[in-house]
Amino acid sequence: MRRLSVALLVVFIVFSTSPVLSQHKKANRADRPDSTIVSHDVNEQGNSSLQKNSYRIDFSDYKNGSIYERLEEEGFKFEHGAKDRRKLELTVDEGALILEAKTRLRAFIVNDSLEPRNYSRVKVTWGVVKYPRGASYEAEVNNEAIQVLIFFGHEKISSGHLVLPNSPYFIGLFLGRHDMPYKAYKGRYYHQGGRFVCMGNPLPGETVISELDLHHAFKRYFKRDEVPSITGVALAMDTTLSGDDGRAVAFVDRIELFE
Repeated sequence: MRRLSVALLVVFIVFSTSPVLSQHKKANRADRPDSTIVSHDVNEQGNSSLQKNSYRIDFSDYKNGSIYERLEEEGFKFEHGAKDRRKLELTVDEGALILEAKTRLRAFIVNDSLEPRNYSRVKVTWGVVKYPRGASYEAEVNNEAIQVLIFFGHEKISSGHLVLPNSPYFIGLFLGRHDMPYKAYKGRYYHQGGRFVCMGNPLPGETVISELDLHHAFKRYFKRDEVPSITGVALAMDTTLSGDDGRAVAFVDRIELFE
């Protein structure tokens, strides 16, 4: 399995207190469906829950011990800002992994040891407690409190820049306060092989479930008929361009990949 660390670094070059999850807010939002994406309230049940999980990282059974060791046991590695606990604090509260950026950072928690498989869909249960101030892909301030990156295959696609290394295809799912729901954005580079998809604008503290049809999305975004196997997944935060010293807080209950 090829390492994704270098690719993860350059992808994002181009682009208070711990939360109490029992106080999540709920809100009715206009339903703006897309053929590849659906986001809904955590209490709503979708048909996907009845399907067999091919891959799942879930924090509901976390009891005690080091969450860092737990993630390492699950195959994750800490890259860049995620290595410094003074910058990024990880905790678990009520079955959710809490990621708190205490300063401007670019952080990755990477599992590049996935056995390549033909996963067709991803489902993420997550939310944001504090958005990075000023972050907006619409305004070309490509920062986010939380992003789930899915990597496809091993083929290295051009970065579009002589200095930046090439990368496998990737799709990044993120939650944005001021971005267009269900829109796939391009970064400054990696136009051929990378897309960043806003999965909605949940209120601070609200839990939502986001689903993406990976096969449909890949074909649509990259104009290819064949979809490579999924070879990596990562959690990421980027607050390097944000105000309020880059502080942000987000949480993830679970990430699921389905065949």
